[in-house]
Amino acid sequence: MHPGTPLVFAALHRFAAAYVYVYGLSISTSTSISKRWLIMNYKLLLLLLAIGIGIGILYLNVMTWLVNNWLNNPFYSHGFLIPAIAALIAWKNLSSSGVIEKQPYKPGFGILSLGLALLVLGYFKDIPSLSALSFLFTISGLILYLYGRAVMRSLIFSVAFLIFAIPPPGVLLDKIALQMQTIAVTYSTLIITQLGVPVERIGAEIHLRNSTLIVGLPCSGMNSVIALLALSVLFVYLLRCKWYKKVTLVFAAIFFAIFANILRIVFLILIANSYDEATATGFFHTLFSPLLFIIAFLFLILFSIVIGCRIRG
Repeated sequence: MHPGTPLVFAALHRFAAAYVYVYGLSISTSTSISKRWLIMNYKLLLLLLAIGIGIGILYLNVMTWLVNNWLNNPFYSHGFLIPAIAALIAWKNLSSSGVIEKQPYKPGFGILSLGLALLVLGYFKDIPSLSALSFLFTISGLILYLYGRAVMRSLIFSVAFLIFAIPPPGVLLDKIALQMQTIAVTYSTLIITQLGVPVERIGAEIHLRNSTLIVGLPCSGMNSVIALLALSVLFVYLLRCKWYKKVTLVFAAIFFAIFANILRIVFLILIANSYDEATATGFFHTLFSPLLFIIAFLFLILFSIVIGCRIRG
């Protein structure tokens, strides 16, 4: 057996354990707990439904803008998954806490007011990202004001996790993507040169003997960084280790995503040099994106093992 095989098996076991944690240790047990929780907290559900309808009306334009971004912005195509994951974790945390008692926290009204003020400001300044961000303050303020800090502690991760579904202002996003594009092109051509392949770089264009590749903004690796960052935060949430190790893992995820994208471009350049541009930008271009994303996440899992993090039960 290869010496690295046990480590890989440990990584896969770690990922499987995380999956089991999120979806519950037992379907039957989870179902039983959920039924009891529903019976004990039906008044809460009715209130949440009424609040949800009110917020849905208040934030209808914001939600429309978000959905449009998730459908058309290549950097945020993962956006639909974020609310679903946040809701799943919120449901698990609430259902495991038993009866939820009202312990209103009056300062929550200030946070609610701040959220509504940001919503209005974003509307009049035409900054939809700010209006979307205001939702996190609005919902947090409502939870605190109506049910208190204990319930907020159960929901704080789910609320904060929603930030990964909110695109920042387009100008800022483009500037970051442009910097990442420069990094990706610069280091991929540097590696290719070290491999002895004749290559000339002009801006975002990579010129070979028989073909030319253009690394556009969608290929800058920005989408991988955002998606892997969201996945790493979820993964870190499931871990039991020191806080500084968790922070290290999140920053490591950014590095792994950038490195994986550079490798993707290197492989595409090698294929274009050996065959042609059409071969590189066709099947292999489609294949390498998810493949190297998975590899980057596996590196993150392996790194978590190396620094001594464990899945919490």
